Amino acid sequence: MINDLRFAVRMLIKYPAFSIVAFLALVLGIGANTTVFGIINALVLRPLPVGYSEEVVKVFTTDNHIKGNQSTSYPNFQDYEKQNTAFTSMAAYTFVGVGMTRGSDTLNVNGLLVTGNYFDLFQINPSLGRTFLPEEDSTPNGHPVVVLGYKFWKKLGGEPTIVGSQVTLNGHSFTVIGVAPAAFTGVDVGLDPDIYVPMSMHQWIRPGGDLWFELRRALLLNIVARLKPGVTMSQAQAQMRTIAKQLEQAYPDVNKERSIALVSLEAAKSQGLAGPNNEDLARNVSLLLLAASVSILLIACANVANLLLARSTARQGEMAVRLALGAGRGRIVRQLLTESVLLGVLGGFGGVILAYCLGDVLVALLPPTPFPISLNPQPDWRVLIFSFAVAVFSGIIFGLAPALQMARWDLIQGLRERVSTGGGAGTRLNLRSLLVVAQIAVSLLLLIASGLFLKSFYKAQAIDPGFRTDNLDIVTINPVLAGYDSDRALQVVRAIADQIRHDPHVAGADVNNWVPLFGGEGRTIVIDGRDPNDEHNRKFANYSPITPGYFQTMGIQLLRGRNFTEQDAEKNAAPVAIIDETMASEFWPNEDALGRRFRFMISKEPIEVIGIARNSKAVTLGETPISMVYWPLKEMTDQGITLFVHTTGAPGMMLSEIRRIVRSVDVHIPITYEKTIRQHMAIALWPSWMGAILLGSLGLLAFILASMGVYGVMAYSVSQRTRELGIRMALGAQTSQVIRLVLRQGMLLAAIGLGFGLFAAFGSTHLAGSLLYGVSPNDPVIFVGVTSLLALAAFAACYFPARRALKIDPITALRTE
Repeated sequence: MINDLRFAVRMLIKYPAFSIVAFLALVLGIGANTTVFGIINALVLRPLPVGYSEEVVKVFTTDNHIKGNQSTSYPNFQDYEKQNTAFTSMAAYTFVGVGMTRGSDTLNVNGLLVTGNYFDLFQINPSLGRTFLPEEDSTPNGHPVVVLGYKFWKKLGGEPTIVGSQVTLNGHSFTVIGVAPAAFTGVDVGLDPDIYVPMSMHQWIRPGGDLWFELRRALLLNIVARLKPGVTMSQAQAQMRTIAKQLEQAYPDVNKERSIALVSLEAAKSQGLAGPNNEDLARNVSLLLLAASVSILLIACANVANLLLARSTARQGEMAVRLALGAGRGRIVRQLLTESVLLGVLGGFGGVILAYCLGDVLVALLPPTPFPISLNPQPDWRVLIFSFAVAVFSGIIFGLAPALQMARWDLIQGLRERVSTGGGAGTRLNLRSLLVVAQIAVSLLLLIASGLFLKSFYKAQAIDPGFRTDNLDIVTINPVLAGYDSDRALQVVRAIADQIRHDPHVAGADVNNWVPLFGGEGRTIVIDGRDPNDEHNRKFANYSPITPGYFQTMGIQLLRGRNFTEQDAEKNAAPVAIIDETMASEFWPNEDALGRRFRFMISKEPIEVIGIARNSKAVTLGETPISMVYWPLKEMTDQGITLFVHTTGAPGMMLSEIRRIVRSVDVHIPITYEKTIRQHMAIALWPSWMGAILLGSLGLLAFILASMGVYGVMAYSVSQRTRELGIRMALGAQTSQVIRLVLRQGMLLAAIGLGFGLFAAFGSTHLAGSLLYGVSPNDPVIFVGVTSLLALAAFAACYFPARRALKIDPITALRTE
């Protein structure tokens, strides 16, 4: 094997042009696969740094009226924890935004409120200090302690002396007791908390949020549990459903038709990226990217195989000599496979280097969000092993067919001829032709997928979100995190909005408690006077407290009824609401919703509908319409409030002025988000844009490789038919006849490849249907356009070798014999 490797290295050096072209093709193919596998590894494969994670499960609430798995309320969690016998322990956590005061400024940091046994359940040991003690989660506001995330600790300076020091969170002093290990960033992939605080301190961390910890309908907690030895997940789920049934009977108003679902921690770890059931999205995206990258690798391997077959002509004499000197055909196959595997391994090294670079690029493309996404797609040992296996496998794949082909050569024929013009030529051409057919088929499939995503991105940009998409600035602030209570915070926000409205460049400035297309707050609504147990009378709706000018500022049309007034926002005013078209049609079909009444499930007070507004997108651009309730802004929560400023000048010109106004009111008020509406929309379009960029890049690469493959085969074919074409022209063949002869051969291969590719595309593109905006998976424009484009490229790749055939001198061609 060492001798084989030495000879393989000499052969790569002897044919530098072949080696470089084959190496680059493999670098692209293996690099694309390594990069994609790195993403998949980061999303779903890399195990969480949790002790015996296979024993840990996530506990979700299910509701017959709400699709998917939901979080759990704090009172229900307490009952589950007390009554179960299937788990050694249960823990709960919820994400929070916290204001940390340092010097004269207040930073917005991302934290977790966790029960005292959070770290112990996961068997996590801190890198510095300690984690929480059980008693530190027993007394409300009694233990102001905090554990820092490792990256956040590094951001603060990374000094070990920070343990025991004080930090100010939401105006309160907390003692730093430890630092989490570097590998632990929670159990939700992509989300890296800065701090961890005991649940008992929620009144300081979530001021004004006591109600959420008292209501059984307030689904705000993520629940995790560790199974007892010998207890299966199905047994634990059966017991938890029994407890849920008991709670439904004990609290029928809030727990009716609710149950429990258990999901393994590893299976549920990707849900935090986009809400419940996101593991399906992560899996589907992973499979789509993996299929695309494997397609690129197959095309690259086919190209290298064709290069090896072309080079085999020059080595036919060498192999014949080896056979004559007694080498077995198996020995020749081994030598040739050693050469191809070495080439594959070298391509694998290059691919890993490319993957390291592309990983940083992908991280840079992640959109800025209120809770920053933290992914590490850089190769680890799993990715390196995968890359090595792909490299060796690729070397075998593209090297096996040429090796077997050369091992079957006729000894006498090989010794007689340096350049084969007969015998096995036709067979080699057939093998090369099959590779080209496969290249074109796979390329067409990938190009169609790329076209669908590109058109989807174009369509997504044209989707009407239902609100203004120009000259609108968005700034989210959180006075509560600066120590204001609800009433004072509301006064401060109104004062800031009034100052902004006085600017001559401002046409309107109003507030909402959440940002459209970032998700929001939902509540269960029932029709007043109807049976709340009837599913037709109880539905889920988004809830949006606003100021009276919000509709004008956002450009949302009020279809019927009246707008809010300042009097509607007074605390003792009669409760009124404006609903959207979807809610009006769902609750009062074929009736006029104006003047009707409904109530929130958590309240007994009826609310009168005074207006109906046009539908607008709430969570995603591709969502089906969701009911929306607009409510006069009467109080502030710890989730912050968002200022929407309609400007008369260029977008973004007011952002610095808004920041100045906020700082002039109180420098400690954290600004957690600031964007123009276009920048904000770009974040909503990011999944579609990312899919278009990734698949578009892979599709372009496949297009280039396939065109090169067709050109290579046709150029090789012309070189092998030099004598035949020379005889034809000597006997009077016309230029057009020679061109048609060559084109017919190449275009026949292209037609067969396109046929197979179309068949595969029709059968597989529906798998990506859920990821497309406003585009059919079998869109005829994309199918026809991409097929025509690839056919045109194949024609060009055949035409130039055909033109070269016309330059053959018949006399010279005949002398080759």
